[in-house]
Amino acid sequence: MKPASKLKRIFSGLGIVLLTLVLGYLIIRPVHLRWGATENELARPMPGDLDGSRWTRAITIAATPEQIWPWLAQWGQGRGGWYSYDWLENLFGFDIHTADRILPEYQNPQIGDPICMAANTCTSFVSVIEPNQWFGWQASDENGKPVWNFVFGLFPVDETHTRLVVRESFDPNAMPSAVITMIEIPDVVMELKALDTVKQRAEGQAGSTLTTVYEIAVWLAAFLIGLVAGVLYVQRADGIRFLAVGVASVMVLLVLTFLFLPLWVRGVLDLGLLAALLWSVRKG
Repeated sequence: MKPASKLKRIFSGLGIVLLTLVLGYLIIRPVHLRWGATENELARPMPGDLDGSRWTRAITIAATPEQIWPWLAQWGQGRGGWYSYDWLENLFGFDIHTADRILPEYQNPQIGDPICMAANTCTSFVSVIEPNQWFGWQASDENGKPVWNFVFGLFPVDETHTRLVVRESFDPNAMPSAVITMIEIPDVVMELKALDTVKQRAEGQAGSTLTTVYEIAVWLAAFLIGLVAGVLYVQRADGIRFLAVGVASVMVLLVLTFLFLPLWVRGVLDLGLLAALLWSVRKG
């Protein structure tokens, strides 16, 4: 294939990938902004709600509010952690270590206590505490006006199950919509993992580093399959099938990143991509 043709394919392929990323995220966004939440949970007022952008996510936990509460009460850097991807947070120097047990020394938070993102970075302070019901914190501007509100709610379903609902809301005049959108992208990744970790802890499930290794491996596998498909698309005259595999890989990466699917479903998606890539190679 002539260099000019290869260059044309590279730019056209990159354009299609970028378009797929944008359109794919726009499709997924309404789902992750309300991940797991019912219509009633979306409409329910929660303490400290601000009038601007917001998202609400929820999960069912096979435990009582009393069993879940201790894990929420010790939330924060330097305390029980953020229950999310410690390895990713610590790449940015946050020094976060998620607890795998209840820490008695952090079981009595008070209104005004700092909830830190990192050591010496404490811009949020506890704003509501109702044991076994509400726990939340806010960040304020220089005049003391709340600009960001984060709150957990615990709602019993029956004697052995509870809905854990988390809501974040923003002051409509505090930040441009583009900034809030930039916040929501890493936020959903970390928050969905946190909800799942709290569920595991409250249900007495032992966490495993192998789970994180698997999550990373599945994501990287989808990325590498897409990369190989992209190279073959550029190099092969009959590359349209490889372009289709590459586009499918982009969509799978978006789903893996923003929807926190069950582990087995993630594996099935990767196997599907691999099968599509091998089929395309054989057809060529």
